[in-house]
Amino acid sequence: MVDSITYGLASAKNENILTLSNINLDFSIIKFVPPPEYHGLGISLSPLRKKEAEDGKTHAVARKLALLLCNDLPEIPNLIKAYGKRASEIAQDPSINPRGSPLHGAFRDHVGLDATSLWASATSGKDTVALHLLGCMLSRIWKSKALSVWVELVERRKAILQASLDGNLNASDITASAVQINREQLADWDASAR
Repeated sequence: MVDSITYGLASAKNENILTLSNINLDFSIIKFVPPPEYHGLGISLSPLRKKEAEDGKTHAVARKLALLLCNDLPEIPNLIKAYGKRASEIAQDPSINPRGSPLHGAFRDHVGLDATSLWASATSGKDTVALHLLGCMLSRIWKSKALSVWVELVERRKAILQASLDGNLNASDITASAVQINREQLADWDASAR
């Protein structure tokens, strides 16, 4: 009788894991108030880039990466504050970040700095900014191979989470292990971090 109860529980766990892994979450609806140091950056982005960072694919990728990787990152509150202050200073300098005007025609929303992934990180939770910093380091260190490093990081982390699910019903790990981030999304993330 004990064996049948154990089997029944194992079966229920497996069914729950399969069911939860098939949930299609809309990560663009989860937003956080960015740290105050990033305010200058937010007001300096073009409307198109700001919308993409807050509601688009870039925001969804930031949230997915946060769910998948943030639990393993160290806390770096002072670095996050300093990064936000400096990014806001740069973004508010018109010689570095010019505003688009009607003279730019169809390219008006593409004039200026592309800080889309940084703003997406800031609006995805303060810990997510650490992932943007990681992206900047990867693109600087590995240049053309940074995208492959991101793909490997995502695949390895998902494999680790999936292996740890055996007998563990931690909902956040189950959800994180089922996150889908494709190479194209990671390429956009990497390009914006550059």
